[in-house]
Amino acid sequence: MKSSNCISVVTRVSHKIYRNHYSTNTNLTTWFNKYVDKTNVSSWNAIIVELARSGDSLESLRAFSSMRKLSLTPTRTTFPCAIKSCSALLDLHSGKQTHQQALIFGYEQDLFVSSALIDMYSKCGELNDARKLFDEISQRNIVSWTSMITGYVQNNNAREAILLFKEFLIEESASQNSDNVFIDSVAMVSVLSACSRLTDKSVTEGVHGFVIKRGFDNDVAVGNILIDAYAKFGDVGVSRKVFDAMVVKDTISWNSIIAVCAQNGLATEALDVFKEMVMDYDVKYNAVTMSAVLLAVSHLGVLRVGKCVHDQVLEFLSH
Repeated sequence: MKSSNCISVVTRVSHKIYRNHYSTNTNLTTWFNKYVDKTNVSSWNAIIVELARSGDSLESLRAFSSMRKLSLTPTRTTFPCAIKSCSALLDLHSGKQTHQQALIFGYEQDLFVSSALIDMYSKCGELNDARKLFDEISQRNIVSWTSMITGYVQNNNAREAILLFKEFLIEESASQNSDNVFIDSVAMVSVLSACSRLTDKSVTEGVHGFVIKRGFDNDVAVGNILIDAYAKFGDVGVSRKVFDAMVVKDTISWNSIIAVCAQNGLATEALDVFKEMVMDYDVKYNAVTMSAVLLAVSHLGVLRVGKCVHDQVLEFLSH
C-alpha cells in the first residue's frame, strides 16, 4: 500500500476510534497508548490533521503538544495544522511557540508553514509580525499573497490590502512562467472584500474589470462578494446586474440580492426575487433569507404580500 494511502486509512480509522472513545472523556495519552503506535509520526500527523479538519482545534493542539513531549520530530504536514489550530483559538502564545519550533526544524521557509503563520499572526492582530514573515519569504506563492491580503482585510486595513494586490500584479507580470504566482478566485474574494471597505467606488470598478478579464466572473464566491461590494456603495442596479449575470447561484447569492433590495427600499423587487428563488429554482431558503424577506414585508405590510411569500413567512415563523 502506498504511503499516502496508508496515512489516509490511519486518518479515517483513528478518527473513528477517537469519536467512539475519546469523546467519552478518555484521557488522550491513554487513548493513544491503547489504540495507536505513539512512536509513529504518521499516526500523530493523521490525528492532528483530522482533529483540526473537524474543528476540534484545542484537541488538535493538545495532540501536537503530546507528540512533542515524546520528542518526535514534526514534519511539514504537522506544523500547518498545529498553526491553524492556534489561529482558530486565537492563541498567540501557542502560535509563537509553534513558530519557534518550526524555525528549529527548518520549516519557516516552507510555503505551507509560512502562509499558516501569516494567517495566525494576522488573526491574532499582530500584523507587523505577519508582514515581516511575508517579506522574508524568498519564493512566494498565491497562498502567501492571499494570506497577507486577507490579514489586512481582517484587521480593517483595506488600503494596504489593495496596495499589496498591486504589488502582486507586478510580481505576477514578471513571473509569467510560474504557476505559483498566478491569481485565483480565493485571492480575488479577499481583494474584493477590501474594495467593499473603501470609500472609493472606482477601485471596486477597476478590480471588477480585472475579474471579468481573468474570467473570475463565473465564480460563485466572486459574484457574491461583488453583489455585496456594489451594494455598500448604494449601487443596487449594478448589484442586480452582477446577480443576473451569474451562471451559477447558491443560497448566499439569492440571500445577498434579496437583502440588497430590501435594505434599499425595493421591497417588491426583494419579494419577487424570493418567489423566483423558491418557486422557479427550488432553492432552499434559510434564516438569513427570511430575515431579508421579513424586512421587505415590514416595508410593504402583510396585506400586500403575495400568497407564496405569505405562506413561506408563516411557515418560517411557525418553526
